[in-house]
Amino acid sequence: MIAEAHAFGFPNPAVKTLVKYPALPYTGTMFDYPITLDAGPGPLLACLPEPDPDAIAATAVAFANTDGGTLLIGVDAGGRRTADIDEQALNAALEQAAALCDPPLNLDRREPVNTPDGPVIALRVGRGAGVYALHDGQVLARAGSDNRVLNGAEIRRLISARTSGDFDAEIVPGASADDLDPALVDAFIARRADRLHQPPPADPGNLLIIVGALTPGQQVTVAGMLLFSREPQRWLPHSGARFQHVIGTQSPPGGEAHTLAHDRALTGPLVHLIDQMGTLIQEQVRSYTLSGTPDEVAYPPVAVREALVNAVCHRDYRLRGQSVIVRLFSDRLEITSPGGLPGFLTPDHLVGGRYSRNPRLSACLYAWGYIEEPRGLRRMIDAMKNAGRSRPQFLAQPYSLTVRLYNARAAITTLADDAPVHLNARQQRALSYIQQHGSITTRELCALYPKVRPSLLHQDLSGLVRHRRLRKVRSRGGVYYIVC
Repeated sequence: MIAEAHAFGFPNPAVKTLVKYPALPYTGTMFDYPITLDAGPGPLLACLPEPDPDAIAATAVAFANTDGGTLLIGVDAGGRRTADIDEQALNAALEQAAALCDPPLNLDRREPVNTPDGPVIALRVGRGAGVYALHDGQVLARAGSDNRVLNGAEIRRLISARTSGDFDAEIVPGASADDLDPALVDAFIARRADRLHQPPPADPGNLLIIVGALTPGQQVTVAGMLLFSREPQRWLPHSGARFQHVIGTQSPPGGEAHTLAHDRALTGPLVHLIDQMGTLIQEQVRSYTLSGTPDEVAYPPVAVREALVNAVCHRDYRLRGQSVIVRLFSDRLEITSPGGLPGFLTPDHLVGGRYSRNPRLSACLYAWGYIEEPRGLRRMIDAMKNAGRSRPQFLAQPYSLTVRLYNARAAITTLADDAPVHLNARQQRALSYIQQHGSITTRELCALYPKVRPSLLHQDLSGLVRHRRLRKVRSRGGVYYIVC
């Protein structure tokens, strides 16, 4: 971790002003995030009405064991200032709190902040390099707006993660700053300055060092390669993604081509991967109603975006030969990232929990605007609920994590069992396919009949349109057919 001023904020003024929105300008390490009170206490923000040593120690340990955070002293959970903080009493409380941590934590990073109700103290706690506990042996982690005591198995996973270090900080052998794309760097700097409400840095190269993309010796880190390289897959071949549109609801056995309507390998820096995957999903998903008007959204864009960003941001890049896999089925969207759950996280504590496997990627994607806030899974769940969809499913395996988003399609009028004699077998199968999946494209019919000329299959579908059995619908993703 590089301790450097201006990492995610303005140069350090003597006193800052805390506002509810936009975020507070601040000074700190690259893992510091802006202070906002809009959503109240959360994974990166805690509030204490008084400088209580025990509460400070517990929260500091929880922050250090996750991704760091800020403790506002003199503020209640509603974001209101409670009382004047006596400096002498604060110093004594912080000294006692540090002694309650094992090993002792540095609690010197404090700064005065002005709120509408008066000044408070912001205590910054960085992400720790090791595992921290309280003097009684309890190991805590930040979970939502609370501090959670980890059990033995979770502690062992946290120790393992800390021992192996942050892979996104490792140096890419043979790569240099010349392998980075200046246009990507410029786009990041501009978006970061706008998002964090600060002027662009005078020295872009120094900023890349601060955010962990380069070392002081100008060596490229894994984070820098994934974020800013022209060709990251040249150096990290497994860092790409794959998109597959699967015919039906079952995974293709052995990846058999005849079960896929679309199969594409994706490469490029992470932001391009996210954008490409989002575009492909939008193009391949066809929404519809019984009237044939394509005005329904199968998957809320917010939920899809969160799932894609999480997949590329938190995957384990140590695992070679495995890429992010996006599979679109007729009833669901599955996004699988290699590596399983990071650190101490478990399926039971996934929502509300926080532990970044790649903290530099997470911080940079936040500054770039690809991560909206540190409550991404909650936003995903809320977006699905608000759209009338079922709750997302999280399938955690030892070396993979899959997010499932189910669509909610309108019911389709049942087709007559006795198809007219003038419909050939291919047309009857196309109608049966639509009855099961909601719609069909020429490409999907070609996948069902790989040995039949595409022009003949197109005539089959056109014939169904003439017989008023199907309706042809044009969308951004192309042409598809639904029941009239």
